[in-house]
Formats: sequence, C-alpha cells, structure tokens
Amino acid sequence: MKIHKFQDNPQQVEELAQAIAQSIQTTLQKQDHATLAVSGGKSPIKLFERLSRYDLAWEKVTITLVDERFLAVDHPDSNENLVRNHLLINHAEKAFFNGLVTTRNALTSVSNANLHIKQIDIAILGMGEDGHTASIFPCCAELDAALDPQLTPEKYIITHPKTANHERIGLSLSGILEIPQIYISLNGAKKLEIIQDAAQAKTKHYPISYVLAERHDAEIFWNA
Repeated sequence: MKIHKFQDNPQQVEELAQAIAQSIQTTLQKQDHATLAVSGGKSPIKLFERLSRYDLAWEKVTITLVDERFLAVDHPDSNENLVRNHLLINHAEKAFFNGLVTTRNALTSVSNANLHIKQIDIAILGMGEDGHTASIFPCCAELDAALDPQLTPEKYIITHPKTANHERIGLSLSGILEIPQIYISLNGAKKLEIIQDAAQAKTKHYPISYVLAERHDAEIFWNA
C-alpha cells in the first residue's frame, strides 16, 4: 500500500480530489462511462465540494455509495443526503446518482443495488477507529460472510453493527476487491497507527486488513 501523508486537511483534500479527478478522466479515456463509489460521514464534505468543482465529463459519470444507513434519503444521517448536498453540485450536478436505499425494505433495496449497480471503477473508502470499512464492522453478525468472497459473492450486503446506529447496506469484501482503483481517506494519528497495524496481516479485529492484504495497490491519503 502507498500512504500519502499531509500535515493539514486542505492539502490532503486538494491532492486526493486531484487524484480522483485524474482517475475519472483516465477511466473515460478507456470506456464510455465511469462509476465512482463514495463513503459518507462528515470527513468527506470538503473533499466532495472540491471534487464537484472539477470540470469533468460528469454526464458520463455515475456516483454511488460504498455504504448507507437504512434511513429515509432526506434524513440528516443519510449518506445519499450528504452526497446530494455536497457532491452533486457545481460541475458534478450533471452526474447520475444511484442510491442504495430504493425501497422501504432493506432486502429489496440490497437486491436492487446488486441488480443495477454494475462495475464500480473508483472507490473512496474510509475507516473507523475499530478498523471497519464499508459498514463491515468487527462486531457485526455478518462479519464472516462479509469477508468471505466464496460465501458472499454479491457486491452489496446488509450488516447490523452493534456499536453503530442503524441497519446498513454496504459493499462486501468481494465487491470492494473488484474495484480497479481504491483510495482510502484517513485523518489523525490513531487511524494511521491502526491502518499500519492492519497492513501487517489479516485479522477480523480490523476488517480493513482484508482489503489491504489483497489490494497492495490501494492508495491511502492521510492527514495529521
């Protein structure tokens, strides 16, 4: 794995936004359409807003989610709500958005996601201080299945984390590993320590370790 280290958030945001924009352009040089999957939370807001100002062929881009809380899409904690307010603006308002919560039933929504969201070309993952990524929490009952591509070949799954609110829909390990370009955005000394520990060997204590073990080309953008 490659870690890009920055001393402040603005520099990290600028460099990561530039890398993502370049990946979108490179993808569109090879094919007619590109799909970008993004993570939620408060951390990506500045990144989303900066990325939205890049003058790209956004009409050829689909934006979807790495994971989502099973909530109404206008709920303050909805990742879709976050993306609509902070990424699908400026130049990026021309992009097509494909959300994960499409019905009032989680099983139907995850089925729709697996049916309609095909190849994801670029993903921005995050990581919690418990080593979770894409709503694959070390405490969730679905952990073993989520981390085993043979048990769970589906791209999206449902998880029920014990340490976080709400039922989730998110990428399985299988879904993550098939993405050509993976970026991981982190901040703070604690998360740097965790990601370095997770890179040593696969451990269910840190689900992200399974991504790092298989995808040595993942690029990490970290700021202090």
